[in-house]
Amino acid sequence: MRKVLALTLIAVLAIGVIGFGKPGDSPDEPIYMLLVPSTEGATVEEVGTAIAQAIYELTGLYIVASLQADYTAMIEAFAASEGDTFGLPTTDQYIRIFERTGGNVSPRLGSVRYGYPYYYSSIYARRDSGIRTVEDLNGKVWIYNDTGSTSGYVFPNMVFEDAGIEFAGIVTTGGHTNSMVALIEGQGDFCTGYGSAPGAPDSWTGRRWEYGDDPEMWLWDRWNNKLFEGDFRGTNYDLRRAVRKTYDWDTVLTDIGVVLNIGPIPNDCLAFGPGFDVETADLIVWAVKQHISTDEGKALWGDENFYEWTAVADIDDSFYDGYRAILGLPIPDRD
Repeated sequence: MRKVLALTLIAVLAIGVIGFGKPGDSPDEPIYMLLVPSTEGATVEEVGTAIAQAIYELTGLYIVASLQADYTAMIEAFAASEGDTFGLPTTDQYIRIFERTGGNVSPRLGSVRYGYPYYYSSIYARRDSGIRTVEDLNGKVWIYNDTGSTSGYVFPNMVFEDAGIEFAGIVTTGGHTNSMVALIEGQGDFCTGYGSAPGAPDSWTGRRWEYGDDPEMWLWDRWNNKLFEGDFRGTNYDLRRAVRKTYDWDTVLTDIGVVLNIGPIPNDCLAFGPGFDVETADLIVWAVKQHISTDEGKALWGDENFYEWTAVADIDDSFYDGYRAILGLPIPDRD
């Protein structure tokens, strides 16, 4: 009997040492959900923690929401992971993670914002600044969040370099929302950040907004230089919306306009890192779909100071081939 107990104890200890449990099975071996501080870091972490708890309640998987220091840290954390990591990378981050891991990363869900699977980079400036074109940016002070940001830096920088634009100064803010605040407070001449399609008025019966249309359709009356009113007024979903709880929103929309949209850009995604168990990934994907369809989930995922996801769609790596083409990157061989 003592021999049997001794052998049993040895087996239990061996399991603990070898780690037969999969990531997520216990609080001591959690799954890490990586978050990028693209908007307000404190809000991103708070909302991410609530989402991790919701996934746990649906799946029993222990998940830790891990806010990364910056965009580069997100890429490195993904690349260094070993079967215990998924996250919500931006488009450019995903491409860089793919390159760093030799394609050993799996995007499963693409974000949808207000019915659109893409977004774009927008250039914002004060309406009274005289800035109307890219050429008008020459000699101005540029505000952006991070050099790893697709909409804040990567796409606009390509346009600026092609146009030979030189700047009098640069202001880096660490987050999209911070960039809009810096512009409102006069710390620079213009800022770049994410853009989103405007929402049509409730009474609108025409076609829906498409990329290339007026970025302020239903919002700004260009004939009379003022906001549309009443039934003619649509809804704003771009970066200016992120400061509506801090500043008077109508004043922001009146003072700050969209100079130009650059894109379109495939939306960010939910992706699993190297070596992540496929069955566990399937379970998390199912849970996210369930959660985002609830009122609680919509409020969390759709928070304008989180990532403003209103729905998700199934994707794979080919979703980003158009972005690769724009950057001049090779399309992966999937044969």
